[in-house]
Amino acid sequence: MVNKKLAFIIFICAISCESNRNIIKLLNSKDKDELIEGAYLAGESGNKKYSSLLLKNADDVRTSTNLKFKGYTVYQEKMIALSKIYNKKPPIEINERVDSSIIIFYIQLSQSSQK
Repeated sequence: MVNKKLAFIIFICAISCESNRNIIKLLNSKDKDELIEGAYLAGESGNKKYSSLLLKNADDVRTSTNLKFKGYTVYQEKMIALSKIYNKKPPIEINERVDSSIIIFYIQLSQSSQK
């Protein structure tokens, strides 16, 4: 019985680690569709450890042509992910146009949560 529990825990950890590596790989990609997918997955995870990768080149205006994310920009999906991670909406609505005040808003949230 103990061996089954241990095996199950190891299995769950392995899946979690693989998912983490996949999100990091997507967020470090140069491909816009992979970046958007990585931002989406990071937002769904709710994990603050992805914040720095989401803030890296946050002003990327490339738009997805993938059916799942069609019309979303890299910037937009990264900001949406950060709003999910920090559970805080920025003072201005997130849309496809880059707004540096939104990026600054999430940079400040990220810095204050690290203290």
